[in-house]
Amino acid sequence: MITVVTELKNGKLDDISLELLTAAKTLTQKIGSKVQAIVLGDHVEEAAKVLSTYAIDTVLTLQNEKLKNYVPDNYAAALKQLIEKEKPKALLFPHTPMGYDLAPKISASMGLGAVSAVNQIEFESNKPVFTKPVFNGKLMAKIKIDTDPLILTIERGAFKKFEEKGTAAISSFQIDLSNVPERYKVLGQAQAQKGAVDLTKAKIIVSGGRGLGKKENYKLVEDLAKALGGEYAASRPVVDNEWTDKDRQVGSSGKIVSPDLYIACGISGAIQHLAGMKKSKVIVAINKDPEAPIFTVAHYGIVGDLFKVIPAFIAELKK
Repeated sequence: MITVVTELKNGKLDDISLELLTAAKTLTQKIGSKVQAIVLGDHVEEAAKVLSTYAIDTVLTLQNEKLKNYVPDNYAAALKQLIEKEKPKALLFPHTPMGYDLAPKISASMGLGAVSAVNQIEFESNKPVFTKPVFNGKLMAKIKIDTDPLILTIERGAFKKFEEKGTAAISSFQIDLSNVPERYKVLGQAQAQKGAVDLTKAKIIVSGGRGLGKKENYKLVEDLAKALGGEYAASRPVVDNEWTDKDRQVGSSGKIVSPDLYIACGISGAIQHLAGMKKSKVIVAINKDPEAPIFTVAHYGIVGDLFKVIPAFIAELKK
């Protein structure tokens, strides 16, 4: 069984939970035949019903008043009881503050290997190989681990949201948290200030790179994004030069995105940037250098002057 630990926000499933289902389905190709999603909380019936409409095998609820808020000790104790009884082959967590706090806690306490920030799963001789960024995203490492179960955190945007519909059985798993010491408790919650945009949900993204030359030219990217009804983004050098906001950075040290259309304007295609967008459905690259690495992942490449190409695009779209 491949077990997905879903995450709730205000009682509703976070989109990354559906991305984890896709990663789990990938693992079932070689190491398991079933996918199980689990929901932790005090009242999780609504989330469980939503999950049951997808083509997975089972939905398991872990309900307890001590799971109302995320408290690491309680969540870890609940999951350890699940692991000891259900013996899953892999446990997938979202690479979110909850996931990258909880996964290593379980890994260390149970003596299990773990891989964090996984953004790709491949197989060698039927054994999974996990790709993750290292050295602040400057390199990608391929890692094999041989523990039972596998403990993984999956980067947001690394896998498509699972869409296949079905009917999954819902059942409950009984847990006992009476002996978990209350070392601390949640006194309240406050909503963090939201950024200007969530690129991980954008269907169309136009991204600009160093080839734009200067801040004033970045408006070309914004104008093309507006003409397409999409969002604008940038590579790290553009953000470092303060041509646009940090929350618009795409790459291993920024956002991992997978839109329907990604247009890269003046982006050479460093490995850190490719890691953040190479899973887009359609990639269009505009660059005057025919040897630019971005063309190795592009579905359509335009070798030309972006200062001529982009205005031509916008003019045609306005028609």
